[in-house]
Amino acid sequence: MRRAYGIVVETEPGSCAHPSRPDELPPNVEGLDLHLFPVRPPRRLAHSPSMGARLERVVGEFDLVHIHSLWLFPQFAAQRAARRADVPYVVSPHGALDPYLRRHGRLRKAVTDLAWQRRMLANATLLHITTAQEGDLIADIAPATPREIVPVGISTERLLAPGDSERFRRTHLGGRSGDIVLFLGRLTYKKGIDILIRSFAHVAREVDGAMLVVAGPDDENLRPRLEEIVRAEGLRDRVVFPGPLYQKDRADAFAATAVWALSSYTENFGVAVIEALAVGLPSVISTEVNLADAIRARDAGVVARLDPSEFGGALLDVLRNPGRRARLSDSGRAFAADYDWSAVVPQLEAMYRRALSGD
Repeated sequence: MRRAYGIVVETEPGSCAHPSRPDELPPNVEGLDLHLFPVRPPRRLAHSPSMGARLERVVGEFDLVHIHSLWLFPQFAAQRAARRADVPYVVSPHGALDPYLRRHGRLRKAVTDLAWQRRMLANATLLHITTAQEGDLIADIAPATPREIVPVGISTERLLAPGDSERFRRTHLGGRSGDIVLFLGRLTYKKGIDILIRSFAHVAREVDGAMLVVAGPDDENLRPRLEEIVRAEGLRDRVVFPGPLYQKDRADAFAATAVWALSSYTENFGVAVIEALAVGLPSVISTEVNLADAIRARDAGVVARLDPSEFGGALLDVLRNPGRRARLSDSGRAFAADYDWSAVVPQLEAMYRRALSGD
């Protein structure tokens, strides 16, 4: 292949697509040919004419185009440029075609689908999916387009920086010493944080001093609603929202945590799950995380239904059982090792070669 090249659409500061902090970009990013472009109205579609024009000029220089996610202008511009230059392309939906998400913004998505996206998926050389479950969920989409399953990778070494649990407690918990249940991710509705808070109410009644830390950027202005649930459940002094945690703060949070939790209504892959397992955090996840079956099969974490009583019971069981936590820590690390970039990159390279060969 000729060379690596990256395109990033620069949106409003603070949005999930804006890499405004170095730690939001991959490691060694300085070695990439990375380009950022401004957006223009309609901003909701990440409309960037300058990016589209640049793609039209450069795509013909490449052997293959890899398009990530769906529904927005960058994907339209990339597939248009690839088709005009007669360059094959691979599409990674990253969960955007999950039936749960298809129900949201249906009018806009229906228009996009009719205008260009259906044709883009049908003409793709491959659809890159990250789990077998994702493949099952999108079996009705572009059924003639071949699928390849390759997981998302993580940089394990980057996660293993030592943390200071006492510093985290001083900085974010006023020095409190109880067991910590941690959610670390973007505050969005699909993450099921409402279920997690109600689940934690069962924990708080049984475990003195236990705290729930809900850490991450508030992409959907969800925190006021979550704080209402906290008050309704009588958890005002037991739930903390520290905002996003990066690098040192994240390592400190990991060091302080007893149980990591993800109660998503839908989760295409769950990079945060793999990261939590990689650092040895005993983890409780919902059945709706697409990695749930694989995690359950290797006893790498606890899988529970999206029911506050069941999910809360799973959290309690792990908190009360130090031996179980130790076993989960070991099995979780072993499971996550299969998702380190050192293991995933050869799979991606093989997928690209198959896409180019047409096999």
